Amino acid sequence: MFTTFDLLGVKMSNNILMSRYPSSAYLQSRARKRLPGFVYDYLEGGSGRQAALARNTQVFDQVDLIPRYFNDCAAIDLQTELFGQTFEVPFGVAPIGMDGLVYPHAVSHLAQSAQRYGCPIAASTFSTTSLEEVVRLAGDNAWFQLYPFSDERIESDILDRARNAGYSVLIVTVDVPTGGRRERDMRNGLSLPPRPNLRMCADLVQHPGWALRLLQSGVPSFSNLHPYKQQSNDFLPAKVEGAVSWLRLEAFRRRWPGTLVVKGVLHPEDAQRCQALGVDGIVVSNHGGRQLDACPSTIEVLPAIRAAVGESFPVLVDSGLRSGLDVARALAAGADFALLGRTFMYGMAALGGAGADHSMQMLRDELENTLQMIRCPNIAQLKQWQSHNMTPMQRKNHNG
Repeated sequence: MFTTFDLLGVKMSNNILMSRYPSSAYLQSRARKRLPGFVYDYLEGGSGRQAALARNTQVFDQVDLIPRYFNDCAAIDLQTELFGQTFEVPFGVAPIGMDGLVYPHAVSHLAQSAQRYGCPIAASTFSTTSLEEVVRLAGDNAWFQLYPFSDERIESDILDRARNAGYSVLIVTVDVPTGGRRERDMRNGLSLPPRPNLRMCADLVQHPGWALRLLQSGVPSFSNLHPYKQQSNDFLPAKVEGAVSWLRLEAFRRRWPGTLVVKGVLHPEDAQRCQALGVDGIVVSNHGGRQLDACPSTIEVLPAIRAAVGESFPVLVDSGLRSGLDVARALAAGADFALLGRTFMYGMAALGGAGADHSMQMLRDELENTLQMIRCPNIAQLKQWQSHNMTPMQRKNHNG
């Protein structure tokens, strides 16, 4: 049990961290210094010339929220309901693969933080923490994200494990039909399976803290795939079959008895068809700009998708969000909920285990401050808030 002195110490520590790292930009700067170059490039990088990656954040920055300064806004309520569950905040942790490369057991820390802050965390197929451990730590706040497999036995068993572990929400990712050309990873020699080279070794010498943590915790591996190593001589991640047809999506709907969410929808017609097939919700996502460099930003396509599926169908969004302000922008533009990945991993890389709670509190504070500034008392009203979004060319013309 915490004493008054203990609680005071925790509050002081939190205040110090917030003064030093008040936003994801400061966490990102520290993460870049603490991580070897090839690891930072894996975390931060996009595909091709990084155009989609840049566009994701640039277009978010062009979404304006119009304040209503005369509104009565004495108290702010951040609670929101999604899939029959009430969360304390309208954002959660996006699926994060190979998290242990950034910080040992990063997803385990984030799962515990998600439980404390009352938000969901999506356990990735390629997390270095097993799906069973994530649900143990996060409880009802844990969702499971699946990359479809070409090996039906493995895929079926993973789905059985997720159901038996107590997951009620399954997220099927469809926006990786094939491997993206991540030129930064290619240049660094970071591949699956890993092939260490001299450049990586030289990088490790310059980051002894990261190397020591790796030695202490062991080389990160795909924990969810450990039970299947004896069944296959192949490198198991190579068995991912990213292309998902409508027939296969129908099969997932029949197979999964709980809430089914499709991640990677960017076209209104695809959103409508998912809805017609009985999918319970979608994530508007371009995989964080890590797959196709010509993808539109999610915030650009979000309003049309919302118009296509109506107001009551759950629409989540990821890719490009870095702050609580971005969460507010996403909800005002038509989303019900937001998922963030890089911001949480910046926190883990910068601050270690303390980065999970710090990122959560930072995002919550930013979101609450935004609602106070625009005089919006709760999330329900924010989803109806007037916003304005202009493409870069429109903004240039508007500004003369």
